[in-house]
Amino acid sequence: MKRSHLILLLLTAGMVGTLIATLTSTARSVSFPEAAAGDASTYKVSGTLVREEPVVYDPQVDAGLTRFTMRDREGNVAQVHLYEAKPTGLENSESIDLYGHFDGQTFHADRMLMKCPSKYNEQNHVLGEDTQTAGA
Repeated sequence: MKRSHLILLLLTAGMVGTLIATLTSTARSVSFPEAAAGDASTYKVSGTLVREEPVVYDPQVDAGLTRFTMRDREGNVAQVHLYEAKPTGLENSESIDLYGHFDGQTFHADRMLMKCPSKYNEQNHVLGEDTQTAGA
């Protein structure tokens, strides 16, 4: 077998492996009622922090528990127990992805991903344009 064929074969195998890993690790986001109706499997729920409700984190009592209220993408609201220390910037997050299960009235999450506000938002672009036109 030629060296170029071997390299091409390895490259193709790597690409197929990456594709399979990407497709199997992508979880579909469900609503709180769907997670509550399901079994004890791990679900992904996407939504936003309910800013009117307090975020409770007391490291003196339990450094591995953060409690807050979240609204899913369909507008359903639920109490969340995140089994991690309070993430920095939680109150400023634009969206939240939680991975966990529903138990009664509470969603128990063992992992969370946040999308934080970008410093490259529309307001900054407008400011940048204003400063450019002001200097001209």
